[in-house]
Amino acid sequence: MGTVTLNKTNRMYWLGRYLERVYTTLKTTRPLFDAYTDGREADFTAYCMSLGISADYRDTADFISRYYFDAENPSSIAASLSYAYDNAIVLREMLSSETLAYVQMAVSAMELAAKSSGPAVELQWVLDDIMAFRGACEEKIADDKNRGIIKTGASLERVDLYLRLDYPQEAVRKEFERLFNRLYKAPLKPAKEPLAMLVDALLDTEKPTPSVPVLVRAVEELFPNR
Repeated sequence: MGTVTLNKTNRMYWLGRYLERVYTTLKTTRPLFDAYTDGREADFTAYCMSLGISADYRDTADFISRYYFDAENPSSIAASLSYAYDNAIVLREMLSSETLAYVQMAVSAMELAAKSSGPAVELQWVLDDIMAFRGACEEKIADDKNRGIIKTGASLERVDLYLRLDYPQEAVRKEFERLFNRLYKAPLKPAKEPLAMLVDALLDTEKPTPSVPVLVRAVEELFPNR
């Protein structure tokens, strides 16, 4: 693997998490966005409660404006994309200029969406750029372990969000299987007790499943030093 500092390891891990957060939350909130586009109200409060973030928005239009595009709002999609970009810039030599460019293009697309009166196309560009980033990682990052760190961050974020947002149990299980397999390909050391609890809960179908808050807490504690 060569010399990768703890700082850069953390940045790869969080790059994967933040990009996945952008991707999954954009996809999950599509019904809310469609309601906004149609001039209807939607229940954004339930969504915010699921993620444990403030629901202090006047209406659906205010939610879309501030949750999607206000980078000063630390819970926003725009903020997550900005955090991803900050990490990617530091990792530019490791990622390659082409791979970094997809993160830059996602940021540009989000900025265009914020200025658009009908931002659906630009938001799709954000999703497409993140997918292109994933493909570029496979082609341009030569070190398997470095790729594994980014993928582990992405998988953990996906499991976390799938649990919080009440995705089907099978989707959660499949994503945790993917995360579990990646643990052996990345130089990240998971905490033993949370890992054992998640394995029992999500991979052993004969055991009772703990509550969502318990599972989410275990996911959050899986890499306590990150």
